[in-house]
Amino acid sequence: MKQLHVAFSAYIDANGHWPQEPESLWDKPTRQYGEWWIEELKPYAGSSNVWHCATVSRKTSDLPLQKQPVIHYTPTMFDENRQTPFKWPRQPWFIEIGNMHGNGALICFPDGSVQSLNQVLGTSQK
Repeated sequence: MKQLHVAFSAYIDANGHWPQEPESLWDKPTRQYGEWWIEELKPYAGSSNVWHCATVSRKTSDLPLQKQPVIHYTPTMFDENRQTPFKWPRQPWFIEIGNMHGNGALICFPDGSVQSLNQVLGTSQK
């Protein structure tokens, strides 16, 4: 997730804004959505591997290939204002799909820190 944070930060530095997901993707299958994000961040992320979590891959490996998630993190939508992604320190930049680690979905914040949903809510399991 930290590598993905670096990629998003580099994108903002280079383009002056958060990646603007096309509205035409909103009603498309999840696969196209994921593929768009991989392509959009490729110059900054290098590999599509930054979109994958080993735990998610392992837990979804028994699904048919067309049902396996293309990306394991869902980015937040922000407007084109350069400062918006940094405006709220606890607004997630992206969230891991599902509760794959047993303590709520992992969340990445503007400062690059990562916490589970249960940690954010104060209900973390020990």
